[in-house]
Formats: sequence, structure tokens, C-alpha cells
Amino acid sequence: LDVGDFSILHQLTWFNMAIHSNSEYAKGTWFKERSLAGPLIFAVADGLLHHADTIAELLAQDGYEIHAYLGVDNMKITAPVLFGDTLRADAEVVELRATKNPERLLFIYKNNAYNQRQQQVIEYQTTMMVTRKS
Repeated sequence: LDVGDFSILHQLTWFNMAIHSNSEYAKGTWFKERSLAGPLIFAVADGLLHHADTIAELLAQDGYEIHAYLGVDNMKITAPVLFGDTLRADAEVVELRATKNPERLLFIYKNNAYNQRQQQVIEYQTTMMVTRKS
């Protein structure tokens, strides 16, 4: 993530607090430079999984497709994301649970994202509704 990525993400989402937008102010913080806002770390990490269609491909192998994104639980930002960091995301299936509708299931997975130093930067669990392909 470069300076342009940081600027665009923060401007589009209105995260313009000094710690994220003012390099002089940020020099006096723990991180010594501007950091990516926590909710944006989530957006980037989740986007990495879905951009590559990792989750959709995994589900398609078993005859399912994504119907709805239902929610996120247990989110923890575990390290800052700074200029120049390269992120990768990994997903682990937690559960595929039946619902009242036999054509729909709850698909629950855990996501972890890491920087280029292999430091975890975020962890969370996502629940999606999936349907059986006809």
C-alpha cells in the first residue's frame, strides 16, 4: 500500500483524523508515521479474499454460491498497517450450518491478514448465506 492508496482510501471513507492524514502529527504517535485506519484494514483484507474469488471458488467446488454477506464477528486489529506494507489474507472454514430453508446454509469462515513481515494485522470471522447451485 503506497501513499496514494492511503490517501484515496481515507478520503473516500472520511477517515481524515490527523493520525491518518497529517504526516507531521503522525510523527509524534506510536507508529511515527501515518497508519491505515482500522476499518480500512478490514476493507482491504476482506477485499483481498473476495477479489481473488478465493471464497467463491471454494464454495463452487462443493456446489454452493454466495447469496448474502451477513456479518462480521470477533474483529481484532492486531498490528498497524503503514506505508509500503504488502498484505495477504488467508481464510479458514469454521462451519457450514443448515438453516430452516434446505436450499440455504450459513457459511462461517475465519480470516487473518498479514503484512510482508508475517505479522498478523487483523483477524475476524465472517458469516455468509450460501445457496446450493441448481
